[in-house]
Amino acid sequence: MSGVPSTPPDSKTHAPARQGAASDGALPRDVLGYLWRAAPASHIKLFALVLMLLPFNYASLELPRLIVNGVTDAIGGTVPRLLELDIGLPDALGGFVLFRSKGFEVSAFGLLAGLALVLFALQLIQQHITRLIEMAKARLGERIIVGLRRQLFDVIQRLRPEAPMKSKALEVGNMMRFEVGPISPFAGMAFAQPLKSAGLIGSATLLIFTQNAVLGGFAIGILVLNYVLLGIQRADNARKLQVYQREAVALGKRVMAGIDRLPLVHGFATSPFERGAVDHRLGVVSEASLDLKRQNFTDRVLNLLMSDVPTLVFYSVGGWLALSGAINIGQLVAVVAAYGQIPEPLKELIDWDEKRLIAQVRYDFARYYLETREVWPEHSQEMPPGPEPAFDGSIKVADLGVVDPAGSLLLEGVSFEVPPGTAVALKGPDAGGKHAVARVCGRAISLYSGTVRVGGHDLAHVPEAVVGRHVAYAGGDPIVITGTLRTNLLFALERRPGRALAEAIDLSALGLADEAALDRKALAALAGAGLGDLVVRLGLERRLDPDQAPALAERIVSLRAAVTDAVAQRQAQSGRVLIEPFRFAAFNRWMTLAENILFATPLNDTRGAASLLAEPGLLPLLEKAGLAADLIALGRSALRTLSELAGGPEDLAGIDTKGLLRAEEMGEARALATRIEDDPSPDERALLLRIAGRYCEPRHRFGLIDEDWQERALAGRAQLAHLKDVSGIALARYQPDSYCRALTVRDNLLFGRIAADRAGAAAVVDEIVRECLALDALIGQVERLSLDVAVGEGGLPLSAAERGKLTLARCLLADPAILVIDDALVPLSPAEQSHLIGSVLAGRTGRTTLVVLDAGEPLDLFAQVIILAHGQVERVEAGVVEAGAGLAATGA
Repeated sequence: MSGVPSTPPDSKTHAPARQGAASDGALPRDVLGYLWRAAPASHIKLFALVLMLLPFNYASLELPRLIVNGVTDAIGGTVPRLLELDIGLPDALGGFVLFRSKGFEVSAFGLLAGLALVLFALQLIQQHITRLIEMAKARLGERIIVGLRRQLFDVIQRLRPEAPMKSKALEVGNMMRFEVGPISPFAGMAFAQPLKSAGLIGSATLLIFTQNAVLGGFAIGILVLNYVLLGIQRADNARKLQVYQREAVALGKRVMAGIDRLPLVHGFATSPFERGAVDHRLGVVSEASLDLKRQNFTDRVLNLLMSDVPTLVFYSVGGWLALSGAINIGQLVAVVAAYGQIPEPLKELIDWDEKRLIAQVRYDFARYYLETREVWPEHSQEMPPGPEPAFDGSIKVADLGVVDPAGSLLLEGVSFEVPPGTAVALKGPDAGGKHAVARVCGRAISLYSGTVRVGGHDLAHVPEAVVGRHVAYAGGDPIVITGTLRTNLLFALERRPGRALAEAIDLSALGLADEAALDRKALAALAGAGLGDLVVRLGLERRLDPDQAPALAERIVSLRAAVTDAVAQRQAQSGRVLIEPFRFAAFNRWMTLAENILFATPLNDTRGAASLLAEPGLLPLLEKAGLAADLIALGRSALRTLSELAGGPEDLAGIDTKGLLRAEEMGEARALATRIEDDPSPDERALLLRIAGRYCEPRHRFGLIDEDWQERALAGRAQLAHLKDVSGIALARYQPDSYCRALTVRDNLLFGRIAADRAGAAAVVDEIVRECLALDALIGQVERLSLDVAVGEGGLPLSAAERGKLTLARCLLADPAILVIDDALVPLSPAEQSHLIGSVLAGRTGRTTLVVLDAGEPLDLFAQVIILAHGQVERVEAGVVEAGAGLAATGA
């Protein structure tokens, strides 16, 4: 077998062709070509709007001449005529009349008023057309940039597993968010802006020509000079901008490389080298940026001279022609006004060219990613037209060869067949090829030689939309989506666009009646993957809103007595205290001091009951009850003890305060601990109150709460029993006959706290709770609550084993015709792996399952065992399980 080449593959190797280009050819190299191809009709509409603007602009430039000449003629005794127009070429060009109107007689004041109104109307029309142009440019720019970003996201979606997935996706993601942004404003103006600017300049120049050919020629000469100088500027700007962009990208890549190797930096103390390398890059980028800014300043000065000096000369020549009688005063005014219009569109052309250069550089970067080779073919993620292709669950591998990116041979000449519905084990040394076979079948490796057919389709050419519905791969690098348990599971079924669940998932195709049935199927998948205990635990840790589920809340309250009796019976049998119930007349050692005093907890406030003690609505009541000073003294004692444990106030942040201090309070606590015996300020009093309110004797064990303190807390509880809120913060009270929405489902069932100082108490209590829920047929509803529990960013709160099981559960929910399990269960012990694999296989009767096994796992669960070594099939062994069909295999 020949290795997989990095160049375009030969006929035997399944590797990607060049992708990202449009179906009718490669992407244009020039950004203008891309923008025209993206929306030619919209550009043509903009052309029409610009051409509509020009006649009104020309007319508004002509009116000043008519106004001045009309007034001077009226003063000389000529009868004024409104709208008398005579538009034509100058005498030097033949004097051809383009348009003539005799108008009608009016007074001098009527002439001024009429022409002023006409000029005002022309300005309004121009403003309206200009607004239409700007809005059309904005819409076109957004449309094109959305399309470009969609293409870039399509690249991310089609990245092959061999691509440096995370870094490539991050680069393209940054490209989508930031890099292509400057293309958007340029996209709308790409063709319309130069046409508009050239049209305005042309109409102004034409009017100057109609007044005097000498001035017209002079105006053209100035424009030619500007064009030549601008060409020089443009070339220099383009070169320096490209240097800056190249160095900025190199800096970004170096920073990303430093992030990737951060564990090595910490492990080998190479931070000085890393900082030096980045400092060097920062210096290069800074120098390139300064060079570009110096050039921009020089360009601005040159542009100012190009605008002002010719203007002064132009005005001087025009004045001399007026004095010599070659033009009249009205023509001079019109010429001056027309020439005054030229600098602004000329500046817009300069800005357009600068933005074109920037857009070209950003487009070049985008085109680099759009034309990457490391993607699946276009349209491979779309379902082919017509009925869905049949997929029988078979696997046929012929002459399979795989080479890793370093050139090492992983597989060579591997051939075997798996009939539909067969449980197959892949065994052998870790480097023997079993993992490579599993990854090829699960599409975690896409570059290989030979032929692999799954479900009757060539894996190299079957659309992802087909194989993704029928093949699932559970690998050793579990992917946990930041979100809820439901989000992670249902992702395997969300194959249609839509925000709502019913839109994204075709329930009817799954044979499900409603979303409740889908939840039951998801819970079954979690149980099948060995996460049943986690599901119950997460459900018990949920906080339920009784307004949204009143029936469930009522049943939980009604089940309290049964749970309490079951716990009491177990306590009597074992002689151990498992929970301390909530009783108004008794101090609960496992509640914080603030909770004991209030016998409540704040509703919808994550700061906890201790945060309420310093509130203006509660502090006077505590003082009246004689508790405020005692609480401050207890807080001072707790802070003193923490300081002693830390070895001094300055080291408070270095110890575990077990929740007595929060991170944002650490600075204030250090300052207060240095003068612990002084009278505290109001803010420090509030801190001491919060520390005291968080204190729990069995947890912190500072010996600060004795029986006398407990009696004082109960007396304060009685005096504060009437409170429904504190400073507008509602309280959720602990009442034996109602559901407390601020407590978890577990605490509501127990109506008490688990005695955490008893080893194994939590596990025993959860077992009792599960038994009671099962007897009352509530276990399913509590399990369903777990689906809305957030699993944290990347599933970090979950253990490695739980993350692997969650990956497997996602695959089981998809119910694929072929399931490949490869290292997803490695964190489990061999016994746990064997038990779970047996459970999975028992639930997948009639479906194909390919499992990569370690040396110590039993083989009696499989119909056939394929043993690989040195990248080849060494032998095939028959399993104990009867297979519906035989399995043929051939070695290399």
